[in-house]
Amino acid sequence: MKSYIRPVILANEELSEGVYAASGAVESTGGVSVSDVVQTGWGNPDYKNNKYKVTIVNSGNEALKDWSASISVVSGTVDSVIIYNGWFASASADGDKIVITSGPGGEIAAGGSLDIDVDVFYKGDSISIGK
Repeated sequence: MKSYIRPVILANEELSEGVYAASGAVESTGGVSVSDVVQTGWGNPDYKNNKYKVTIVNSGNEALKDWSASISVVSGTVDSVIIYNGWFASASADGDKIVITSGPGGEIAAGGSLDIDVDVFYKGDSISIGK
């Protein structure tokens, strides 16, 4: 039995399709989804910065150079988001989600994945990020 992955709809005006629906199903022309979000660093009251390793998967049969994926802000408020190696991807905060888009070196091979380290700076006491 396949595990269910919550569908995500992303709008990207730079792509001809404009909208991708990423789910657990394998798409014939390609599809990008976030398969894992692992917290690797924790902030404190003085330095409000959590670090996450985000794994983005291409479940299609073609390499993807221009892609976009998002992760949810489960609780807390994002102040800013940084990906220090912008060669692979860049990120921006948009309300209750963080949108990650490909950089010049962020091509994901067919059936492959890309691990991206994301630094999330937050306001308040804490923040929680999920798929």
